[in-house]
Amino acid sequence: MQKEKVREEVSSSKYLVFEDICPTWASKLRTGLDNEDIKTLVHDSKYCIVGEAWGYTGRQTGYYIAPLIPFVGCWTCVKFGRTMGKIAKHYGQSSTTGHLQQIISNFVTHWNEKHSHRD
Repeated sequence: MQKEKVREEVSSSKYLVFEDICPTWASKLRTGLDNEDIKTLVHDSKYCIVGEAWGYTGRQTGYYIAPLIPFVGCWTCVKFGRTMGKIAKHYGQSSTTGHLQQIISNFVTHWNEKHSHRD
């Protein structure tokens, strides 16, 4: 009986959209990124898009100690953050937003599958 209730709660849980996961970055992407935003995406995993999803803790990167990633973080999230940083570095302020859309969509799917239940 208890397992059925848990399964029901999980299956009825709300699918999160990007604005739910990263409201600050969603707003920035809507209004346009400035040079500081681009620098953050390129160089600061704690405060980037993925970092916001993780609560600006740096936890997705194993608290900055790579061997801890499998235990406290997520390699997939680290890869998403790196890819977003590479896009920002390559396209700069003018066209990063458009080029991030697909990777953000993939990140949101990953987040809902793997992390939406986390505290």
